Amino acid sequence: MSRQGREIAIQHGQRLPSFNSQLEADTALFAHRDRHLALLSELAEGYPGFEPDYRPESLKALERWYFSLYEGRTFRRVGVTRRTFEMCMAMYFGETVVRNRPAHWIVEKYFLAEDRYELGIQEGSMKMMLDRLTDHFAEPNNKRRESLFRRYEKYFPS
Repeated sequence: MSRQGREIAIQHGQRLPSFNSQLEADTALFAHRDRHLALLSELAEGYPGFEPDYRPESLKALERWYFSLYEGRTFRRVGVTRRTFEMCMAMYFGETVVRNRPAHWIVEKYFLAEDRYELGIQEGSMKMMLDRLTDHFAEPNNKRRESLFRRYEKYFPS
């Protein structure tokens, strides 16, 4: 890892939550996941274009909804910040993988910080840590606005 890459990784680790034990991290991060999935389901009740049914194709509708909120600058109008919505999207992506693949949720210590933990999903040797889809609107090469679905297909193909 380059020095610059290491610095970026250290900064990322400093933003992760700190816990005294694996059990404490598991409890808090799984509750975090559940809160954001429940929030997204609640928000979806007022939006007819997205059904949180955890089918991989629903990732396309979720991303369309995200971009309509972003372009209309209406996250607050539906009751959340963009950051919170991006976190909901990340948790939904993970839960979609878990419900459709032989995958499961994991909580692991961050490799550059003893007391910092991350939430992610794992299928076999493939691990993907999920915090939030930070600044998803700026995702490169996303003209069709289906990067969530493409990411699913790339890392968890049928």
